[in-house]
Amino acid sequence: MANPNTPYGLRLAQRVGMADFRDSLSVYYVPANTTNAIYEGDPVIKLAASADVNGIDGVNLATAGTSNKITGVVCGFLGTGTAQLGLTAPSFFGLSGSPGPVYKPANAATPYYLLVSDDPEALYSIQSNDSGGVPAATIVGKNANLASGSGSPYTGWSGYQMAANQVGTSANNQLAIVGVLQEPDNVAGLANCKFLVRINQNTNVNAGAGI
Repeated sequence: MANPNTPYGLRLAQRVGMADFRDSLSVYYVPANTTNAIYEGDPVIKLAASADVNGIDGVNLATAGTSNKITGVVCGFLGTGTAQLGLTAPSFFGLSGSPGPVYKPANAATPYYLLVSDDPEALYSIQSNDSGGVPAATIVGKNANLASGSGSPYTGWSGYQMAANQVGTSANNQLAIVGVLQEPDNVAGLANCKFLVRINQNTNVNAGAGI
C-alpha cells in the first residue's frame, strides 16, 4: 500500500522519551506587512528587537537549509490586530478564508498572533520529499534539513517537508531524525514516508551531531 502524499509541514506529536506532554505553546506575533504567508505547521524564527508593547516576541517564517535556526512551529492562530487595541478577529472563524481555514496571508496589513510550539524537546511528524531517493528507516539517528514548500489556502497546512537528499550527521542540519511515524498508512522505505523529528538548529538550545 502506498503512503499518502500529504505534506503538512511539522505536526506536533509528542515529547522526547514519551514524557508527559503538556502542549507547551507560546504566543508570538507576526508584524504587519511581513512578506511571507504563514501556515499551520510552518517553522518560524524569532526576530531581533521586534517585541510588541506587551513584550510578545515577533517571528517570521524560518528558512530551509543548513545552519538556519528555528524557534518553533506554528500550531494555531489567535487573531489579528494590535496589542493596544486587542485582537480584532479573536476567533478561528473570523480569520478563515474562502474556502479553507485560517492562515497568515503575505503582506497582511495587521499583525497576526500565533500559538507556537517552542519546546526544544517537542517531536514532530513530517513527510519526506524523497528528493534524491526514497529514504529507509536506517536514516533514524541522523540529521536532515527542511525543504521549503508553499502552504495551501484550502487546507491551511504548511508545504514544508524533510529534504531526503540532505541527510547526514552534521550538527548544522536543522532536524534530528528520531523515528518513523508509527501509523498503519505509513511504511518506511516507500515514497512520502513520514518521520518523527526534533528541531536541531534551535534558537534556544545547542545543536547536536547525528550518528
